[in-house]
Amino acid sequence: MRKYELVWILGSDADEEQGTESVEKITSLVSGVGGEVSSTDVWGKRTLAYSIQKNTEGYYLQANFVIDGVKAQELERAIDADQSIIRHLLVRDTIKPVVIKEAAE
Repeated sequence: MRKYELVWILGSDADEEQGTESVEKITSLVSGVGGEVSSTDVWGKRTLAYSIQKNTEGYYLQANFVIDGVKAQELERAIDADQSIIRHLLVRDTIKPVVIKEAAE
């Protein structure tokens, strides 16, 4: 099982209710493929740097979850099929190694 972070953007016509529905849908997709959502966050409506599908604003959402690496591809295909999501980014959350420097003698 690996940790992942997903950030997705809904179109400019989305509101808080549609954001909540989208979070519930992503949560059910993750649990449907055997994963577990650890946290979700609603960033709200923000101006896009460039227009995406004729949208100048987007409703941003974020989720952290644990899922099997092979199942992540299935999840991404399901996200691609959702017409309300105009853009998404799924990244694997890696643990950064800690480097300990020995004291010079």
